[in-house]
Amino acid sequence: MTVRACLIAAALAVAVPCAAQTGSTADSAAAPAPAIQAPPTPPTAPDFPRGRISGYMFGDAYYNVTGDPNHVYSASGADAGKVNVDGVGPITRDLSGFQMRRVYFQLDNDLSIKYATRFRFEVDGKALTSDGKIAANVKSAYLLAKSVIPRGDFSFGILGTPIWESSEEFWGYRSIEKTIADFRGIGSSADLGVSLKGFVDGDHHLGYTAMIGNGAGQKPETDRFKKFYFTLPVRYGDFRIEPYADYQSVRVNVPAVNNDQQTWKLFSGYEFRKLAVGVDAFTRVNHKAGVPNQEPRGYSLFARGVITPTVSGVVRFDQFEPDHRADNRVDSKLWTVGIDWQPVRDIHVIPNIEATQYEAQGTAVAPSHHDLQARVTFYYRFSRPQS
Repeated sequence: MTVRACLIAAALAVAVPCAAQTGSTADSAAAPAPAIQAPPTPPTAPDFPRGRISGYMFGDAYYNVTGDPNHVYSASGADAGKVNVDGVGPITRDLSGFQMRRVYFQLDNDLSIKYATRFRFEVDGKALTSDGKIAANVKSAYLLAKSVIPRGDFSFGILGTPIWESSEEFWGYRSIEKTIADFRGIGSSADLGVSLKGFVDGDHHLGYTAMIGNGAGQKPETDRFKKFYFTLPVRYGDFRIEPYADYQSVRVNVPAVNNDQQTWKLFSGYEFRKLAVGVDAFTRVNHKAGVPNQEPRGYSLFARGVITPTVSGVVRFDQFEPDHRADNRVDSKLWTVGIDWQPVRDIHVIPNIEATQYEAQGTAVAPSHHDLQARVTFYYRFSRPQS
């Protein structure tokens, strides 16, 4: 081998490892660094039990613009005149003052993902203690078991009845006035019993509520008869319709009271972008022993709408017949108009008026004075319920 060949072989021996080392460095620089993974966190147990306190209050400053001008005073000087437009007779003119019409104090408690409880106190300005102070009563107290059947929940205790649950929610202004069936005393908002409530379909278009109660409202049971409730709320998009029926038997050995009652009710509403309109109608047949049957019936038309982000308006008209089967009766019409100002969320200041007009049918005699009450209603929530 010549000297030249030896030099070339030596140069190649040195160049090949260097080239390999350079290529390896470039490849390692181009490859991404392996990701650093955090150690897995063990799942935490559900946060049960958990509770929440909520509620609301509404009341008014009021003045009776028209009504019965005659004032009757007790021995202590108290005016015995009628204050509120409540469907059971004329108010007394010129009465004014401040009243607290409802306070709710509610505790919701989730015991597990399947079981929950609710306890609610109600303070009503008409319910008084023995010494004349405003009293509290138990409005709700029940146990809820979720999904006892597919999409169906079971409840036991003092429950809200379904008679005006949907229509009151859609009306949205219980702080101004009750829905027509509630206003006219056609049922009770609560009863002690059991219920099954849920949806037929997975999209929640068709619902149902089936309930059996004592029929005594929030009072203890006094007889062996029960009241049966059933409703089928339907909701498709912004449209709602809900047929409702209930049946109650009562004591048959007292002819002065109803032997049974059958109530039929239909609510329907449509929610536009800034306007909602609804209709709520009912009829009830009171079967009596030894006297003609009675059939109170009525309907309500209402609308509410958004005027500005903080101001809304509401208007409503009710027509009521105390006994549709009687030729001689006094029917009544109720008008309600209000403006709702919401300075902050969950606080409402609502100037409103209620007016009642009495219409005699046949030989009946209507009250000589119609009713008109002007109010400023104050409504606030101090939290929001879980359901």
